[in-house]
Amino acid sequence: MTKKMVILGVILLLILGCSQKDNIHKTNSKRVDPHKPMSWGHKQTVYVFADDNVWKYAKVHLLKTLERVSFTTENEKVFVVKRAPIDNMDNFYKFNNLIFFCDLESNDKVSTYIKEIMGSKVEAEVKENMIGMYTKENVWANDQFVLFVLGDNEPNLLKFNILQSHNIFDLFNEKLFDRISGQIYKTAVYSDDRFASFPWSLKLPKNYLLYKNDIANNFISFIARLRNKPDRYISVYYQKITKIEFDKDWLRETRKSISWKYYDEDEFFDRDVRMEKYELDEHQGWRLSGRWQNKKHSVGGAFQSFAFYDEANGLAYLVDNSVYYPDGEKLEALYELEIISKTLKTKKAD
Repeated sequence: MTKKMVILGVILLLILGCSQKDNIHKTNSKRVDPHKPMSWGHKQTVYVFADDNVWKYAKVHLLKTLERVSFTTENEKVFVVKRAPIDNMDNFYKFNNLIFFCDLESNDKVSTYIKEIMGSKVEAEVKENMIGMYTKENVWANDQFVLFVLGDNEPNLLKFNILQSHNIFDLFNEKLFDRISGQIYKTAVYSDDRFASFPWSLKLPKNYLLYKNDIANNFISFIARLRNKPDRYISVYYQKITKIEFDKDWLRETRKSISWKYYDEDEFFDRDVRMEKYELDEHQGWRLSGRWQNKKHSVGGAFQSFAFYDEANGLAYLVDNSVYYPDGEKLEALYELEIISKTLKTKKAD
């Protein structure tokens, strides 16, 4: 083991020694260390360190959960999973996203390495609970997310991997949204005065410029357009209706209407979209997402629309996100728009 590996082991010994009683141990500290470099690599790639037999069986479930497909024009994977060799760890330990699997009964290289550096407290916890999962931010680099999955034997480790598959996805997805949010809000945002005349407010970066404004019909839209980046549209529409009139069909038909009217005849087909429950501004509602097309201009892209009902004001809301980028992937742009959309707040009735 190289000198650098020993030093890294000491660091892990310290971080894994600090745990809680549950089987999933999340660290809260995201402190940036000025002495560490920034993590590197594609932020949607996850590198996995696992011994051969563990990887053989864990791989299927990791791919299924982390490489789930998001419904855009290309059906893009949320994450890409790649195995990393422990013998070549010096070339991987600074990447954005890492997972380590450890079987306490195994003497193979990855498990042996983790056992050597995890500390007696963690070992005791794993033996008592049969399994354990530990997360840590900024281990070897800033803006890094590392997950350790441990079992007292191989069957328990593999079962735990299956049972925690959705949690594993959620952990990495939460970190991905944190990273994108950090990038978004490096840019100055509009003051609350910009939306003073509306019954809502939005934390909108100033690189989004006014695109359409139909005050009489309660619709406003903004666009962010940069070279070599997707065109991103975010729109807010609200309508005075009764709660009984608000449902999934209202979302579907309203989105069809405003996209045709304000986006120069954009449209979508029911076969190209899906509907799911979604919460926005602490209101239960729906998200409609999928593909849009425009026959008039022979173009297309991806969109998502969020709808909820504000009972206090008797208003139905539709927050629409649309992406146009024929040259590349659209998922990160949709995530950016979703993050901004989630900052929408309705105002109290006078």
